[in-house]
Amino acid sequence: MGPNQAPLFPIRILKIAFWFTVFFYLFFLIFNTSFTIMGVDVGDFLKQYLGAFFGVYLSTTFKVFSVSFFLHLTLFSLVYLTYHFLKHSDVSWYILSTWVVMIECFALFHSMVSFPQIYGEFFFFRYPSFAPFLYFLTDHTSPTYFSFVLGILILGFLLVLLKQIYLHKNKESFFAILHVLVLGLVHTSGYYMVGILYFVILFWQGKHYQRIHIKTYGFFSLFFLFLYLIPSIWIRIEGVTRPEAKGKPPVFIIAADSLRHDKIGLKLEEKSITPNIDLFANDSFVFHDHHTTIPRTFPSWADLLTGQYAMSHKVRDMFPSPEEKQRIGSSAFSTIQQKLKEIGYRSYAIGSFAADIFPRANFGFDEVLAPNFNARIMTVQRTAESQLFLMPFLTGSWFSGGMYLEEMDGLSTWGDGSRIFDRFQSVLKREGNQAFSVTYFSSVIHFPYTPAYPYYKTFTDPNYYGKYKYLKFVDPTNSSTPNEEETKQIRGLFDSAVFAFDSEFGDIISELKEKGIYDESIIILTADHGEALYEDVHGQGHGEHLRGEAVTHVPLIIKFPKSTNHKKPDHQFFGITSSVDIYPTLMDYFEISTKQEFPGRSLLPVLGKSNWAEDRMVYAETGIWFSDAGDHFFQKQRIPYPNILSLHQVVPEEDYQIMITDPMYRETIAFSKHRSLQNSDYKLIYIPTRQGVLFEFYDRKKDPFNTKNLYPNHPMAIKMKDMLYQMVVKWEDASLAGEYLIPSSLSDINEN
Repeated sequence: MGPNQAPLFPIRILKIAFWFTVFFYLFFLIFNTSFTIMGVDVGDFLKQYLGAFFGVYLSTTFKVFSVSFFLHLTLFSLVYLTYHFLKHSDVSWYILSTWVVMIECFALFHSMVSFPQIYGEFFFFRYPSFAPFLYFLTDHTSPTYFSFVLGILILGFLLVLLKQIYLHKNKESFFAILHVLVLGLVHTSGYYMVGILYFVILFWQGKHYQRIHIKTYGFFSLFFLFLYLIPSIWIRIEGVTRPEAKGKPPVFIIAADSLRHDKIGLKLEEKSITPNIDLFANDSFVFHDHHTTIPRTFPSWADLLTGQYAMSHKVRDMFPSPEEKQRIGSSAFSTIQQKLKEIGYRSYAIGSFAADIFPRANFGFDEVLAPNFNARIMTVQRTAESQLFLMPFLTGSWFSGGMYLEEMDGLSTWGDGSRIFDRFQSVLKREGNQAFSVTYFSSVIHFPYTPAYPYYKTFTDPNYYGKYKYLKFVDPTNSSTPNEEETKQIRGLFDSAVFAFDSEFGDIISELKEKGIYDESIIILTADHGEALYEDVHGQGHGEHLRGEAVTHVPLIIKFPKSTNHKKPDHQFFGITSSVDIYPTLMDYFEISTKQEFPGRSLLPVLGKSNWAEDRMVYAETGIWFSDAGDHFFQKQRIPYPNILSLHQVVPEEDYQIMITDPMYRETIAFSKHRSLQNSDYKLIYIPTRQGVLFEFYDRKKDPFNTKNLYPNHPMAIKMKDMLYQMVVKWEDASLAGEYLIPSSLSDINEN
């Protein structure tokens, strides 16, 4: 065959792939685009920002379309290549398209069984009549079935390619090998624009492939095989080149969003839903009455990592202003990671969608392997979610992938812990025996409670067929309580998510043991907050109120290195503790001096004891109310302010982050917060309203759901009220107006 032979990939393949992409992109855009997020209408958001945000929307559309175009070019080229080797180069466009649709359908079915939650809105909000098909897939199939079918197709293609190589050993077959290697590398790395550029060159100059020497094909094939190995080689080189840090134990802060204390060791069907955590607890100190300071993710982590209250550092909700978030990591609010860096530690943050708080402030991590959160990313997610054929490849649910759009990493319905565990493994390989810390934050338990296959089936009712079969849709405006069957299903999803996290945690511990660093590590297991699950009148969610034990009472289990000889006799501590205790505990352990006073206490002095020597009080406050609607009890006990869609702004100069920047609103939010003070026996709740300040006082042990208000008749009520006021005045520099606590504003602090 001479150098002027027709191209291996004729231009018609490019045309077919392009029009195929255009057709399905527009089809899904028209019939599968939602203006809701988990059932909440965001039409007002779009109206408010579409004008200023139009350029971002266009770039998003281009990005998603480009990924789809590259994937279709890949599939059409491989299908055509198979027909070409079978001597059917004249195959029609509709036969090629049928094969591509079939491949994408099988990949979609695989993804739907693996992560049915991703497709929840499609089946339960837009086209509920199709839901029985999803039920059939998840009830009667498994991802293995579709992996098998797709594997057969891949094997068939490889056999055809190998036969071509065996029979001919010509430039055409070596060119095909190189083509497959290039596409595989682009697919695993996600560099789709490089892939499109490759196809442009291929269709433009592909007819000259016979002019390239066969040894050149061999060289490039080896080169691309080497590129596949570069990431693992580089990780190992990093591990070898860094000096070993003796006497500096690795520090692991492992947390699960929304993990409740009472779920640890809970037995369902005569089995614990946390078997791996139970085993870990046997090696550790368990703090049974541990509480978060604020049941919202961003401020809770800010409190834990700085050791100071949100009322001090001013990050008090999920949408801090630039001035507020810049205080995190400052000299006055240094973090655990910054302090560890002073003694030679490198720090990593690893997490799924709720870990998007870590890139948004200066927490002191050397590397953040977690998604970000802003309006641009939300736009990419909503656009990509509409493309059903694209989602299996964007989530990597089948045959690798998952790297095309980093924005998909923050998808709240993608409750797969394996992808962040892979990052954890890479950090361990990179660091080896160096001094390092990892903050690992799993989101699988956070609503909408989305454990992947097979976990979503673990504790749910197989005979339940409703909108909560795979996830709990969130609508903060809806205060109605689900019926008994629905409530049971939602709790089953939550317990299944806890079980999924426990499995994830077990993998982490196994990896640490395999690497030989478990015994000498400091491992802290905790949570940023808990979750109400329709106990009494408490509703579902977190951050809206402080009643009951569900939202603030979280696990705290700490394992110290064996060599430090922090032995029992008693590793069960029942005194009350707070998330701000973790900072001083680590500072105490590493003997890092801190010049300022902290509200928390080191836990080292009480190791081996069962309680405090004196009465300990811990503080908590509510988060921001996202909605101003609904008939919830806390909506009747609050100072009203607009809902989040009216409060927030998209700030382009802050990478399109969603922030509440208006000082008046920020001060109103702070002023309106419910606050609590509690010890091991009692809880006092401060509730400011327009009509005055309300107080609730509960016996935690006799009345854990907080149903019987004992204020002001109990003898401890007034004492704890005075202590709460003293604490807030001290740590917030607040003032009093009657019984109202008036928070200090950020402007006042900056002026001082």
